Amino acid sequence: MTREPSRKGEIELKRMIVRMTLPLLIVCLAFSSFSASARAASEEKYWDSWIERHAQPLDASNASNKDLRFLKKVLKGKRIVQLGEMTHGAGEINATKVRMIKYLHEELGYDVLAFESGFPDTNASYLNMDQLTPKSTMKNSIYAVWHTEDVVELFDYMKEQKEKGDPLILTGFDIQSMKNSFNDAATHWVKAVDPEKAELLSQSENDFSTLVTDSNTFDEFSQKKEKLVKNYQKLIKFTKTHASELKENLPKEPKAYEMFMHSLQLRIDVMETYMLEEMKEKLEEYPENIENFSFFMRDRMMAEQFQWVADTLYPKKKIIVWGHNYHLRKQNTKMIKDWVQLNGPNMGDYLPERLKKQTYTIGFYAYSGASLDSSDNKTVKPVTSPPPSGSLEALLKAADHPVVFVDFLHTKNKKGTSWMYNPRTALYWGYMEEQMILKEQYDGVIWLEHITPSVIIK
Repeated sequence: MTREPSRKGEIELKRMIVRMTLPLLIVCLAFSSFSASARAASEEKYWDSWIERHAQPLDASNASNKDLRFLKKVLKGKRIVQLGEMTHGAGEINATKVRMIKYLHEELGYDVLAFESGFPDTNASYLNMDQLTPKSTMKNSIYAVWHTEDVVELFDYMKEQKEKGDPLILTGFDIQSMKNSFNDAATHWVKAVDPEKAELLSQSENDFSTLVTDSNTFDEFSQKKEKLVKNYQKLIKFTKTHASELKENLPKEPKAYEMFMHSLQLRIDVMETYMLEEMKEKLEEYPENIENFSFFMRDRMMAEQFQWVADTLYPKKKIIVWGHNYHLRKQNTKMIKDWVQLNGPNMGDYLPERLKKQTYTIGFYAYSGASLDSSDNKTVKPVTSPPPSGSLEALLKAADHPVVFVDFLHTKNKKGTSWMYNPRTALYWGYMEEQMILKEQYDGVIWLEHITPSVIIK
């Protein structure tokens, strides 16, 4: 999920950025905007016809999935495919992604699904999938914004595939955690070997989840953190010295022990970095370096987690990534204007170049409708309709189909495609204007004419 930084922190950060970059930015933007606009105005008449000819229609009623065969060509040589979303909580976006994931798994051999959800929770839930219903696995593994009728279908599918012996493996790359999911599973595993260590783990997990919220001063936070770090270090040492016994009681998955060990270490890493900055911001002690804000640090750590998943946990598997456009697009620092108007580094910025070269990133955008606001999963956020003239959303209406895919990666800059190469507006969450050069941020885009709010499962 995306989350805004505190208002005061955002203001301080903006002031710093403006002081450093405004004079040069004004000159550069004035010149580049004039030249790009002049060229674009002369080529607009070619855009609609190019879109009509090249936009690939998607048809959910096509039982043979012939409409998805284009993926074989555009994803050739790509080990990782990222499926974004400009908003959370839109039924049609979720349903389109679920359908694509099934095709990618069955036809193109993508066997790992990495969600924008906590690494410990997603892996613990996947390891226990045999003992859980699809609905329970979903609720225990991914954030509540995706506890929807359209997403539970994906978990039905994953359970079926695992039972068939052709698993679509669930994992996560976020550092934020859900209450009790990892705690319950991991405590059960450890209790079979050492009840005392299981109690230490359970208490440590409870204290970890409230470390920032229950600390009123930095000294209080530091004392609690130091104690918790020592607890997790004890648990890591115990896990190493009792590896054989633990492996006998862990779920019979080849990577279970590695997942468990990494989850324990991740708790330490989060406390020493991300939570440290969260606590400072809670006390309104803001860093000077933009990358040290917890808002941006989360993306840096998500990139580190995904790199570990891709390089160490599943180095030989093809991976699907599910997350927000903001985190997955290639380089937020190259945005002309992002939704927080800071253009700080995102997950895409932090990924190593060798992984970027293996990746095909698809952004999702909608022309009309509404979605849920992830702050409460109840508030309905309408999409700006009609979208701004010349925006991505407005341009792709020319395809004259409810859902289309447009490939950017394999196109060249010419009259019909220059809209991909010049500054373009696209809407974050369907109503906040962002500006970017599309080719710099996405390898392709899926456009939906209309979206409706997801139905949250209770």
